[in-house]
Amino acid sequence: MTEKKGKNPSDNANARPSNARSTSENVAVNASDTSRGGHKKDRWLVLVYFGIFLFLSHQVPYVIGAVVLAFYFSVILDVPYEYLMRKTKQKWLAVISYILVVVLFVYAVISFFPTVINEVQSLFSQIQNADINGLPEWVQNILKQLGDNLSTIVMSLVNQAITFVPSLVTMVMLLVAAMIGLESIKSYIGKNLDLLFVEDPAFGRKFAVKLFSDVRRYVRGQVLVSLISATLTTIGLFVLDIPSALTFGVLTFVGGFFPYIGIIITSIPIYLLGFSVGGLNEIIWVTVLLVGVNQAETWLYGPKIQSDNLKIHWFIIMASILIFVGIFGFSGVIIALPVLLFIRDFWKFYVKPLDAKTE
Repeated sequence: MTEKKGKNPSDNANARPSNARSTSENVAVNASDTSRGGHKKDRWLVLVYFGIFLFLSHQVPYVIGAVVLAFYFSVILDVPYEYLMRKTKQKWLAVISYILVVVLFVYAVISFFPTVINEVQSLFSQIQNADINGLPEWVQNILKQLGDNLSTIVMSLVNQAITFVPSLVTMVMLLVAAMIGLESIKSYIGKNLDLLFVEDPAFGRKFAVKLFSDVRRYVRGQVLVSLISATLTTIGLFVLDIPSALTFGVLTFVGGFFPYIGIIITSIPIYLLGFSVGGLNEIIWVTVLLVGVNQAETWLYGPKIQSDNLKIHWFIIMASILIFVGIFGFSGVIIALPVLLFIRDFWKFYVKPLDAKTE
């Protein structure tokens, strides 16, 4: 018969520390593996959300553009409101400033199109009534060719504008609706933000808050930059006796939020009005004004104000805007900088820590 050997209590006692040590080592290894994973699931989820955003920006650009613009405008309207609340503690003054900014935007939009249309009609009338009979025949041919080309270009622009009207109307309606409901939307997203992340909702919330804070900081900094440029442009247009100087000043302010593209869009009607007022001489002075303000913004106060906000090289900003415009069209101008900020914050939160832990 085999004799059963009893277990020595001292062996059990020795085994317990060994098992405990083994368990703690396994926990440490698992924790190390999880840490080394660097929020792997959340990282891929964030990339999926980013891909959906880009897909929608390409497929329904006016919808995404309206939502992003609503966020921009909400920040713009908050700047004077928060400043007066901080300085005066008088809520009624802050509310009045809020209303004045809205009225100014509405005035600029309403008065812009009639002014431009009237001046374009006046310009065509001047060209048609110009006496060119005394000029050499080759000059007459060149002027006639230029007139025909200009008419073709204008008609093409008008036709394109007509095709965009339904989309623009939809975008304006969405913009108004988004601005009205933006606070409730932000409140809803804030309450349910943790549901977007599965591994570490607190870390995901920290990333999202940092991203929106960076975009908000950029917009707030750009408010000051655009305000300086708009003020200088408005004063210069008044001095040059350009009609609707205040309207174009407000449009210059809005155009400042679309780097490199905004200046092109706002300068075209200014040149048209300048030519109708004073001909080529006025065009030269308008060029001096616009180039001077643009260069001052690019090299003087713009980088100084935004240096602490973006910390992204100007060439990267310009290249990204051009690339996004080519891919996404209109919405590319609006989403280019937020996408740049997303890439930077995603790298800091989900990529850089992973590299550090791997090493």
